[in-house]
Amino acid sequence: MMRGVASVLIAGGLGVAGWAGLTNHVPFAQAEPGAIKPIPAYAPASPTLTTDTDADRRARLNARLQTMVKEGAGARLTDAPPRPVRPRAEVRRAETRRAPGAARAASEVRSEPAASFAPPPVNLSAASSARRNSRGYVEPTLDLRTPPRIPDNDLECLTQAVYYEARNESESGQAAVAEVVLNRSRHRAYPKDVCEVVYQRNSRTCQFTFTCDGSIGRRPVSAVAWARAERIAREVYEGRSASQLPKNSVNYHANYVRPSWGRRLERVRQIGAHIFYGSPLNGGSTPGAWEREAAPAPRLLFVRNEALDRAYALMASRPEASAETASGSAGS
Repeated sequence: MMRGVASVLIAGGLGVAGWAGLTNHVPFAQAEPGAIKPIPAYAPASPTLTTDTDADRRARLNARLQTMVKEGAGARLTDAPPRPVRPRAEVRRAETRRAPGAARAASEVRSEPAASFAPPPVNLSAASSARRNSRGYVEPTLDLRTPPRIPDNDLECLTQAVYYEARNESESGQAAVAEVVLNRSRHRAYPKDVCEVVYQRNSRTCQFTFTCDGSIGRRPVSAVAWARAERIAREVYEGRSASQLPKNSVNYHANYVRPSWGRRLERVRQIGAHIFYGSPLNGGSTPGAWEREAAPAPRLLFVRNEALDRAYALMASRPEASAETASGSAGS
């Protein structure tokens, strides 16, 4: 009963509300002209260009600086205090901490002992024989006819080999070159004397190029590098340096050349710019072995034969020879 009454009341209320809406409705066509405003078209706003001059910017900067000074922040505008000058010993310690390797190298240079052998003097003729072209330096031709001036001390020859062959290498690389020279002097296929090994040559080339290409005396010798080369050569010569190569390592070349004999040898190792080799492969020969002088050809021996003399005399129809032949035949 109650549900029916409520439904009737709700339906009646909805009907009254609908009738009120219909009576108050105004058609769109009968609306007032000013009731609906048209939407204006979009027009981008033109940017406002500010034409600040340098004077305006300086004025703003000065005003900002004045404000900072008034606020107590002007200390940041003062120049930085000068750096205190540190003592030289303190600077050296700081450099050592930053670059220990460079400090060790400098100490090694300063502590290098004085050389016992004087370096070769500058040879003006050798210095002028070097030629240069548009592409750079050109090595002089090998001089295999002029006999070299060979030192009479093995250690001096070894020092020359280390300096001229590997002065720009590390100490290990320089010691390896000295080992090759000593290995050759102990090898049966090379001379026994160190100086003969260093200055060994044949009709085609010299074993160590610096001995015949004019390198000796071409330019002044660095005293420090010469003293270092002598120290390293002495340590290797006296056996005070750790061996880096096997005893059969008697050949090496720079890494920027490709000699034909390199393929026939066992490659041992590379130290710096030098590649070192050992025994020949497949039982081949060792390049640069000592070329012994050929034995002289046997001479013809002329033996005087008395019978031949008599025969020659008979053929020459010499009377005195015929008389001697007759008397000889009678006496016999």
